[in-house]
Amino acid sequence: MFAALKAIPDDQSVALHTVHLPRHDKKRVGEIDFVVIMPDILLFIEVKGGRVHQRDGKWYYGPPDREEGPKESPFAQASGGMHALEQKIGSLIGDLRNHGVPSGYLVITTDVDIQRTTEFEPEQYLGSTAFAGGRGLAQGMERATRFWLTRNRWARTPVRAALRTKMLEAIRPDFDRVPNLQSRLTHLDVVFERLTNEQLDRLDELESNPRLIWTGGAGTGKTFLAAEAARRKSAHGSVLFTCASATLATHLRRVVDDDAITVLPFERLDEVQGRVFDHLIVDEAQDLMTFESLDTLEALVPGGLAEGRWIFMLDQNNQVLTPDGYDPDAWEYLRPLGTVYGPMKRNCRNTVQIVNQVRLYTGADLGVASAGEGRPVRFTDVPDAQDEATVLDAYVNELVAEGVSPRDITLLSASGDWQTSSARLSQRASKIERFADVVGTDRTKHRLTWSSVSDFKGHENHVVCLIDLEPGHLDGRLDALYVAWTRARAQLWVACRPGIQQALKDLGMAVLKRQGHLK
Repeated sequence: MFAALKAIPDDQSVALHTVHLPRHDKKRVGEIDFVVIMPDILLFIEVKGGRVHQRDGKWYYGPPDREEGPKESPFAQASGGMHALEQKIGSLIGDLRNHGVPSGYLVITTDVDIQRTTEFEPEQYLGSTAFAGGRGLAQGMERATRFWLTRNRWARTPVRAALRTKMLEAIRPDFDRVPNLQSRLTHLDVVFERLTNEQLDRLDELESNPRLIWTGGAGTGKTFLAAEAARRKSAHGSVLFTCASATLATHLRRVVDDDAITVLPFERLDEVQGRVFDHLIVDEAQDLMTFESLDTLEALVPGGLAEGRWIFMLDQNNQVLTPDGYDPDAWEYLRPLGTVYGPMKRNCRNTVQIVNQVRLYTGADLGVASAGEGRPVRFTDVPDAQDEATVLDAYVNELVAEGVSPRDITLLSASGDWQTSSARLSQRASKIERFADVVGTDRTKHRLTWSSVSDFKGHENHVVCLIDLEPGHLDGRLDALYVAWTRARAQLWVACRPGIQQALKDLGMAVLKRQGHLK
């Protein structure tokens, strides 16, 4: 069906696949296989592959030894899904009939022909013979369109392009909803995150581009997209998913749990030495942007980097941050081998306040914050580690009193040393979990997590408290500050030991000078 739809020479229509409606009158979830928004009609397509047959007025699907049923007929499924989605669209842009938008459905059985019944008219059905492996799809859709236009007497066609765009924008997020990373990790299937239109456009590029480089700042959804790309690529062969961070790889192994997907941190790629994978996906690729790392990756995909199938997810802020291990010459070598898209402009993770603070002190481009407004970033002066622990406890108590679970709070240590961390002096010290020990597991206790900045790269939490920060940590290490601050989704709290406030002021002045605002 994908190939047949793409083969139709029509640059005005849009086809969307597997629509999972959030509500349905008779079912918990109403599913429609394809929805095609065309100038002449809104067409709903129900596709049945394999064996389909009717017995004693009831419908059965699948081979005789594994058939499922009795079930609702495909025509009833298509009709029910059509009306449910029409109501959904109508609630968002206004009643479709008032807009003059006609609609109808088409049932396709790709592998069998079913006998005519009183339940459907010939124009509402396309059997295996007429479908002809997809060659007859365009003709079948044209026939269905003519049939339904005679029954939509309120139709005003062609439907205006602007109205078709409104319909697409109104319902497309519901089509490509996938569980967010946290919900997959904790098995909270009721929690969903909608992909932005920008991210959907990136996913649309998967089939037409064998080598892709997606760029975007922290929080623009690169890891989320990489995980979804891996799942989609796994339907067409083996996938190797790698990144520099061992904790991120552990987390993603749970997120993309699929036999066709191998997830390994870069440091463990010797475990697959001698193997090749149909697809390669590299997240946080700026951490592996050296010729030595590219040579290692080269051997893991057929055709190498020049001709293989791969996706690199890259943070374009390297020119500002200049982290250790990033070789701009390696980037110049890789860039012309693939199609570069970006930078992605929608920051899906951080509030406006966090995005503004990161930009102010580092000059890095995080895109436009789409997570909305939040509370201001809080900077708290502390004279030493003991006082830091005291004010940290007070802040955590304040959050808990507001209903925030301790598990939604992560303590990020700039030193990365638990033995000397102020967290050990906290009243909650015995109930703080080390992030590296619990990542990738089913956490059952509502406890704070503690992590080094490097181990938390690629991860996030609702509240992040940056502790153990000394002026020396900011000396030439904007990348560490950038990573730490962008881990917070809703609230960022920074403990400022002596000298930190002045160091931050100096960083802000340096940004203004780089941007030409100061001489």
